[in-house]
Amino acid sequence: MASRMRWTAAAASLVVCALAVATPARAQAIPSAADRETARSLMEQGHGLYDNKDYKEALKRFKAANDIMHVPSTALWTAKAQMQLGQLVEARDTIAAMRRMPEQPNDPKPFKDARKEATDLDDALAARVAAVTIVLKGAPPGNGATLTIDDVEVPATAVGLPRAVDAGHHVVAVKSPTAQGQAEVDVKEGEQKQLEVSLEAIAAPAPPPSATTEQSAPAQPEEPSAPVRSHSPTVLTWIGIGLAGAGAIAGTVTGVMSMQKTSTLNGNCANKTCGPSDYSTIDSANTLAVVSDIGFGVAGAGAVLAVVTLLVGHEEAPTGSAPAEEPPAPSGEQSRVHLVPWISLGTAGVTGTF
Repeated sequence: MASRMRWTAAAASLVVCALAVATPARAQAIPSAADRETARSLMEQGHGLYDNKDYKEALKRFKAANDIMHVPSTALWTAKAQMQLGQLVEARDTIAAMRRMPEQPNDPKPFKDARKEATDLDDALAARVAAVTIVLKGAPPGNGATLTIDDVEVPATAVGLPRAVDAGHHVVAVKSPTAQGQAEVDVKEGEQKQLEVSLEAIAAPAPPPSATTEQSAPAQPEEPSAPVRSHSPTVLTWIGIGLAGAGAIAGTVTGVMSMQKTSTLNGNCANKTCGPSDYSTIDSANTLAVVSDIGFGVAGAGAVLAVVTLLVGHEEAPTGSAPAEEPPAPSGEQSRVHLVPWISLGTAGVTGTF
């Protein structure tokens, strides 16, 4: 509790000091009341997390407060949290940014103390920062290679010179239009290491085809389009329609004739008993009835054929494609379908030309 109260009082004093040293030149950079209250709360939370060794969360709050206030004390605690997390390079960079803050004659004592402590901390960190010297092997001259350390691109001038890094594991990758390579290294605090990256040649991209090549290339045959299914009438459809019509006509005519003869017999044959003179009429009526049944059967079959051909459909060339060549019809011969139904006693059918 005492530690928390101490940090709360310190955070509040930092905000007061920041306002006390404001000069007319800094008037436009003075944080608002909401900014100051936010920074004070963030510093208080950060100190509590720092005491509990939760340096990652503490760093978030110290950095946020420093982004608001931009004073030596907030920068110092940001650098301290970075140091605890092993971010020594970042900690020195934070201190360097603080040193670039102009000192004012009326800077309060907490600011002066923070500057002094930051200078001592920077001197201690200088000996702890590790460095890696990257040496390329097999790199062609003037290849325009791209260098990355842990997926972060660094200037090409870093090759052959010590590059400051934090302690830990690092992955170095180099890539150029004609070669590439990768290497990994582990460094400790204050360690200076040399890392050799061997580049292996990669296949050069194929040049784009020239206009001459495109013109001289043989045209590729176009793949035939998928056939289109059509449900339009075909020859079989018209045959079915012709049979249906002819059968219906034949069945109707012969049925009417059979009914007429049967009516005549009903008048001639008393008590349904016919004499020898009516036998021929009876045979004719029966024959016509059979022919009528056959006619209606043919009509039904024709109707079924027509309907089935329309439902099932047939394949035809897709729209826009060239029709298949057919041999020319002989001179004087008509190519259209011609159907003629016919009826005779006891039979019926359709004749036609195709």
